[in-house]
Amino acid sequence: MFKAKKRLNYILKTGVELYDAYLYSKTAQHLTSGQVKTIRKELREIADRQNYKVINFTKFIRPLILPTANRTTYESFSDLSEFNNKKKVVVFMPNHKSHLDEFIIGFKIFTEISSVPITAAGENLFKSKFSAYVLKSYGAFKIRRDKFSSDEHYSRLLYSYLGASIIAGNNIMTFQEGTRPRDGKIGLFRKGIIGSIENLFQVIKANPQQEIDDIYFVPIAINWSENPDEKKMTADREAKAEETDLLTRFLNLKKTHRSKDIRGVYLGFGEPVSYNQFVAEHEPDDTDSYAIGICNEVRSRVVAMMPVFTEHLLYSAVRFLSKFNDSVKVEDVKQLIDITKKNMRNDTNKIKIIETEGYSIESQLELMAQRDIIKFEEDNSGFNVLKPKLIEYYANHVTSLIEERKT
Repeated sequence: MFKAKKRLNYILKTGVELYDAYLYSKTAQHLTSGQVKTIRKELREIADRQNYKVINFTKFIRPLILPTANRTTYESFSDLSEFNNKKKVVVFMPNHKSHLDEFIIGFKIFTEISSVPITAAGENLFKSKFSAYVLKSYGAFKIRRDKFSSDEHYSRLLYSYLGASIIAGNNIMTFQEGTRPRDGKIGLFRKGIIGSIENLFQVIKANPQQEIDDIYFVPIAINWSENPDEKKMTADREAKAEETDLLTRFLNLKKTHRSKDIRGVYLGFGEPVSYNQFVAEHEPDDTDSYAIGICNEVRSRVVAMMPVFTEHLLYSAVRFLSKFNDSVKVEDVKQLIDITKKNMRNDTNKIKIIETEGYSIESQLELMAQRDIIKFEEDNSGFNVLKPKLIEYYANHVTSLIEERKT
């Protein structure tokens, strides 16, 4: 394993060489010494700063940072030890629910294979020095979504950084939805950097000095009983990335969700998609690429793993009943949840239902009342919905998952 400073210098040096090779292929000219300095500086701005001292330290204080990590339901349909194979490029592809997803997933990967993948993160997350330090220490690299497909120079910089990181032996994690879906559903997995990784693989595989012979695309399903980002997800705003200060983000977690409010997290690792096998069994698209097909296949495996929490069934029942009456009766909620559970368990496309420790319908409704999501009537036999968008967010996860699993 490279030491942090040596590793960074290696990636910057290799990244410059890759950029120079591309330039020479187009212009028959190499970078000047001044251009080399500029490219190196720009690559440094993008690059992660994996710091295993920070990562190892936070292993011990994890219960204080991410208390819900101790209440994680974990499943794996693949052997994570296989991802230490230097001949494979491993690309972890989770769905995206919260800014804290990266840490929950990263901790698990680190525990299983003693390494942390480099992770694509939007520029909006690096606005403060604290955020930038923490994210880059955990392997996050900065990506400009607004320039990725429109700015050839930036695309080539990112391509060169990814190539250098792969050659250095790094695994990659990328959230291909691009942002956290604000409707509670699992978003489309976009081609994005998967196309760049595919192109890099062809170049690296053709180099006899490199041993890499395949790419594993690993589906990861993550879900929260209560999303730490629910306020941002259901606010009246367009679905675009907002500036986020990570320190404020952690502090805000304590204000909006006490530790006991988030009863559970689900984390599932699916069977990886082998690039070589996928190519052998499928046809490329019009651009001779398999990236879109791979993204669709990985997403389908995420959907197949994804469970629902009992908390989500309650939200779904409340949404349905509130369409017919402003006053939702508690007894009706209970009956509808029981019916939904039976139907889901009898369905051929069974969806796993996770019942978290300490959950009951009464306790969940009380929690919703404390958070001003609902307001009880005087006799507590019924309630009114105060935040329909938040109800909709969690309910959509259930209904959309049922629909997708039928197709």
